[in-house]
Amino acid sequence: MTKCDGRPVAHKWPAYYRWTSKRPPRDLLLQVLNHVEWERKSPGNRRAIEIGFGAGNDTLELLRRGWQVLAIDAESSAAEFLARRVPPRWRSRLTTLVAPMEGLRFPPTDLVYASFSLPFCDPDRFPELWTNVRRAVRPGGHVAVVLFGDRDEWRGERRFSFHSRRQIAGLSRGWKLELLRETVEDGRSFEGPKHWHFFEVILERPGRRRGR
Repeated sequence: MTKCDGRPVAHKWPAYYRWTSKRPPRDLLLQVLNHVEWERKSPGNRRAIEIGFGAGNDTLELLRRGWQVLAIDAESSAAEFLARRVPPRWRSRLTTLVAPMEGLRFPPTDLVYASFSLPFCDPDRFPELWTNVRRAVRPGGHVAVVLFGDRDEWRGERRFSFHSRRQIAGLSRGWKLELLRETVEDGRSFEGPKHWHFFEVILERPGRRRGR
């Protein structure tokens, strides 16, 4: 069974959210959160940005752990689906933004998290997006993302962003690379069977956090 999901065409978004809403929080998110929470025993006022929150499973885990969350998605139906899932006691810590990720200037944050969303950026605009992601992270903060590899089945047939291991090393330059995990597998997307190639990446920005 695959670890990831393919994106549907626009009119199938509600079905896609239902299809993904039952899965647990992704291991990538749990790994970066457990690292941060072990390193910083006091929760403080931690802020996270999630790009492409979809059904909201990972947004809910961030809220459950006490984070302030800016959840961004290009689809208004995602915001509507998430709004129905958030318990009232958590709503004051959640801000949703319906907007394309391309061109956004993100506010300062302790974590930028994006699972299977950044690869859907047009490759011509990916450098700008990546620069904006890096700029948003405070010293000592983290980026945790999934990027499509250059052997993914969709390369050559869809205008998405694909990266080699060497290119990811370039994207990581100047930051501490805490995780680079490669997966190559035959699995499924929302559209059906698919050969996947992707990298899970966790980076830490150098510098001291405030209050340390």
